[in-house]
Parts: sequence; structure tokens; C-alpha cells
Amino acid sequence: MDSKSPKLEEELGEDRISQMPDDVLVRILSLLDDTVLAVQTTILSKRWNNLWTSISSIRLDYDDESDDRIMTIVERVVSLHDSSDILKFHITYHNQGSRDDMVADDYTRIHRCICTVVQHNVVELHLSLWNSSDADQTSLFLFPESLFMCKTLVDLKVDSNSISFSNCPIEGCFPSLKVLSVDVEESDEDSPGSLENLFTCCPLLEDLTIFGGVISQSNIKISAPELKTLRMEYSDSYSNVLFINAPKLENFDLLDNFSLPNEFVFENGKSLIEVNLRLHRSFDVDDLDADDLASRAVALFAQISNVENLSLSLQGLNASYLPQFVNLSRLMLVLHDFNYWEFLIECLKRCPNLKHLVLKHEDNEWRSREDELGWEFLNPQERPACLVSHLQTVSIEGFKGQRDEMEVAEFLLKNGEVLNTVSIHTVSVGLLYTKKEIYRKLLTYERGSRSCVILAD
Repeated sequence: MDSKSPKLEEELGEDRISQMPDDVLVRILSLLDDTVLAVQTTILSKRWNNLWTSISSIRLDYDDESDDRIMTIVERVVSLHDSSDILKFHITYHNQGSRDDMVADDYTRIHRCICTVVQHNVVELHLSLWNSSDADQTSLFLFPESLFMCKTLVDLKVDSNSISFSNCPIEGCFPSLKVLSVDVEESDEDSPGSLENLFTCCPLLEDLTIFGGVISQSNIKISAPELKTLRMEYSDSYSNVLFINAPKLENFDLLDNFSLPNEFVFENGKSLIEVNLRLHRSFDVDDLDADDLASRAVALFAQISNVENLSLSLQGLNASYLPQFVNLSRLMLVLHDFNYWEFLIECLKRCPNLKHLVLKHEDNEWRSREDELGWEFLNPQERPACLVSHLQTVSIEGFKGQRDEMEVAEFLLKNGEVLNTVSIHTVSVGLLYTKKEIYRKLLTYERGSRSCVILAD
């Protein structure tokens, strides 16, 4: 057997990583999901001993299964960093009971680390601190004052059950912050206005996400002159008022799964372009709460009536709550079993200039003829105006071939006089017929527009 040439052996044994310049290796180490792995590269050779002290991204995780030395490593990684910038600092600390007696000390270490990364011009800070319910909840984590005044911080994400914002300044904090995400449980140590301070003192904030317990206070004001995107998600049942003063707000996304949604007051709502509402009413609401729910829903919808793009999932809510959306061009509608046909028709009636319609089917079951009257029982004079003069495209997602789905497609094809395309997107599991059978059936339906093309996949 011929032996390999010396040149080939040299090529096969070549250490290309070691030939890379230091700045490239540092960049590679910065991309690791866990910075502890970057520190461990020191065992490779002397050249690697100090490379990790120059990384621009630090990511560290601690939970009950982690080595107890992790917290020491956390502090060492930050304190021994060279003079270069630390652009990203992500730290996750989840104590489920094993370090109950060490939480206060651990929080002090994390506090020092944040002070250090601020000095290194941190741009992105993600902080996840969760303490066990049996731990001493008086040991709350307070943000360093230097963080509030950090001029380089652009992206801040916080989720915790043990963070207090009671030391948040009334004004002048986070001068460069553009992206903020907050998911914290309410703390008794917080002053009533501390969170409001957080949402009203960021002059450049453009993207705000708020989850659950943050909204448990009776009234909260969000005031951000540059805010463009606001996302809110409720994880508990609260009844309060949210005042939103954001003259440049373009996108609003709300998920509320509770029986009595909060009241929203948009002080400048005309700038809204795209809204996504997922409001799911509980069916155990008494009549009094239902009336209150209706008035709040009507008030919310009225404030978003100028939007151009709208996504709606209103399970258990009546379409009569909706206003006229005269500027609406695109509607994405999630259809649930509750008042299926009535909801669809009423929505279309309220969108006279609609051009693009997307329908999604969720939790829909097979209906017998007695369950609900179909479109053929609709008075022709009640046909939605958008079908006659504006609706150009229809897309139906999650299609199974059920009777009600086929009726929706038939109704839209027959009554859409300016339709260009109707696209049917079938599910991968649960089809009642083959895709070819569904497509052939669709081709037999009468079309109000001669140029309409049916697409099915």
C-alpha cells in the first residue's frame, strides 16, 4: 500500500484554527452560547490563555444543577476582562432552593458584574433572575444606578420574580435605550410609580414588550415619544387602566386570555398602522361582567379603527363590538367555533375597502346542518361591500376540507367579483380528503371573477 506523501500528511495535520488571527478567534469565542466554554479553551495552549478576556459577548447560566463555582466564574470573567468593550451581557440565574442561603450574596456579585459591563460600554443586557418561593423574598435585586444612566445601552430584557424597580429615577434614565422587554412579578417593595417611571423616562425607546405581573398595578402610564412597537401579554386577571401616549406608535400586539380585559386609553392612536388582537373571553363571566367587557371592547376597537393591517382572534366575543375599519387593507382573521359564520360575515361588512383576507382555522369541529346556517341563507342584499369592489386575494390556512371550510371557500369564490387569487393551504395531518380531491372540488365552484385563480397546496 502506497504511503502518503509528506506534503499530503502536512496538509492533513495542519492546524488551521491556530493560524487564525487573534481577533477572529475572539469573535468565534464571543459566539458561544455559554462563556464558561470560552474560558475552558485555556487548556488548549498558552496562546489561548487570555483570548477569552477580550470577548465582546458574555453569556452565563446558573441553575440548581450547575457547578457551585459558576458564580465565581461569572465574576472572574467580567472582572478580568481587558479594556475592550463588552457589547452583550446575558445572565440567567434560576434558584429552585439549593442556594436559598446564598441568594443575597449571589445578587451582590451580579450587581458588581453589571456595574463593570456598564463601564465597558454594554449595548445589550439580558437579565433573568428567578428565586424559589421558599427563599427570602426580602433579598430583592436592585439595578445599579449606573445602569439607569448608561449611555451605550440600547437593548434591555428583564424577566424575574425578585427584581425591584423602586430605585428607578423619575426622569433622565436609559438615554439611549431603544428596545425594552419586561416580565416581572409585582414586588411589595416597589413604590406604586416605580414601573411607571420605567415606562415614561426613556426618550429614544422604539420597541416595548410587557408581560403579566408588570400590569398588576391599578393604573399605568406609558409615555414614549419615539415608541413604534408595543406588545402586551397578560398572564393573570387584572382590572386596570393603561394610558398610552406614543404619538409615533405604528404596531400594537395584545394577548389577553381573561374574562375582563384591561381598559386601554390611546392618547395618540391615529398613528397606528398594524394591530394584532388576541382576546379570548372566559365563558364563566356573569352578565354584569359581560356588559363591562362589551363596553371596554367597544372602546378599544374604536381607538384602532384607522389601522391598515389588522389581525383578530376574538374567541367568545361578538363581532358587533367591531367598528367600521374604512382604511383597512389587510385582515387576518382566526375563525373559532363560536358564532363562526356570523363572525366572518360581520367582520367583512365592517371592512368596506378590504383588499387582502387571510383566514386561519383553529379548534374547528365538523358541523352538522343543524349547528349553524351557512352562507346560502344569507340575504344577497347583505353581501359585504368589499367582495364586490375591493377584495383581491384570499388565503385560507389550516384547511382540512371540512364542510364549513368548503362553504367559506365557495362563498368567497362566488361573491368575490374582483378576486385575483384564492390560496388554500391544507394541513399536513387530519385532512378529510386528499389534496387533489379538495382541489378538484374547488374547481367546480362558481366564480364571481373570471380572472380568479385557485391555488392549493
